[in-house]
Amino acid sequence: MSLESLKTIDGIDAEQGLVNCMDDEGLYLSIVGMYVDQISEYLPLFAEHYDNEQWEEYGKLAHSVKGASASVGATSIQEVSAELEAAAKQQNIAVIQEKHSSYIELLTDTLSKLQASVL
Repeated sequence: MSLESLKTIDGIDAEQGLVNCMDDEGLYLSIVGMYVDQISEYLPLFAEHYDNEQWEEYGKLAHSVKGASASVGATSIQEVSAELEAAAKQQNIAVIQEKHSSYIELLTDTLSKLQASVL
């Protein structure tokens, strides 16, 4: 994975991610690798919590993804994660139901692009 390949991925602000890592490219690339692992682990958990209507747990996952996304510069994911976290806290199930599918698609698409940039 290289910084240049990350700069080509829609939804990833690699420059912001690099700033977040004090311009340490090695650190940033390491954090992106951890982000890929984290999202991979969280995707089935999102489905489980959604299917079982475990909204508090769903919100906690969204909170974790929000913070991790901010670290790597995944601003679109960060924004939707914040919306879903707030909806879960407020028990606003309609918002979660409205955004869940597109959120999972966004996570999956971004994850695929990040994984492809590693190859």
